[in-house]
Amino acid sequence: MNCCTSPQCSGTNDFFSKWARRYAKRFRKKGLEKVQRLLLDGIRKETVREKNILDIGCGVGSLHLTLLQEGAAGAMGIDVAEGMLEKAREFSSTLGLQEKVSYRHGDFVELADSLPDADITVLDKVVCCYGDLDRLLEKSLGKTKRIYGIVHPRNNFLVGGMFKLQISILKLFRAKFHPFWHDWELMNQKITQHGFQLLYQKPTLAWNVAVFQRV
Repeated sequence: MNCCTSPQCSGTNDFFSKWARRYAKRFRKKGLEKVQRLLLDGIRKETVREKNILDIGCGVGSLHLTLLQEGAAGAMGIDVAEGMLEKAREFSSTLGLQEKVSYRHGDFVELADSLPDADITVLDKVVCCYGDLDRLLEKSLGKTKRIYGIVHPRNNFLVGGMFKLQISILKLFRAKFHPFWHDWELMNQKITQHGFQLLYQKPTLAWNVAVFQRV
């Protein structure tokens, strides 16, 4: 099922598919990015063995494939970028994990009702690429049984200014894709209102890594 027919989704597909080869090359040579390592540190506060993973905006598969290597039972990777999913499938086959992972191409919000629940849900730098944050939170939190890991831009003047400038420039040139700046403090409040509590948090220069646990 292809759920990337909207202009926004189609633009995101085109943009990130073009970068898929570079993301795959980096993962192959250097492994996980710093924020991904921090995110996994938080997720590992509970055992990942025999857990099911939902990786929203999974990219080339680095996070869920790492968790599968550490004993997770299975994973579902969702991405709007066909190029990213192509690389994720290649990595899963190379690592001998193809039987433990399934992939779906499309907008997670539109696909959510057809997907199984997961013990652990991961959104690595996804919330700043999606316009309707409320629906994304509602659908993803509703699918999460236990652990909810998220990476979002730091909520400060410098990072906010850089993001908003980038958004303005991309809109000015009518780019098919641009990121979004949301109220990140309100986002975290909404996560806790859905029955989760903060388990782990670690900021970097530009990003905030947070892992929540269902109460």
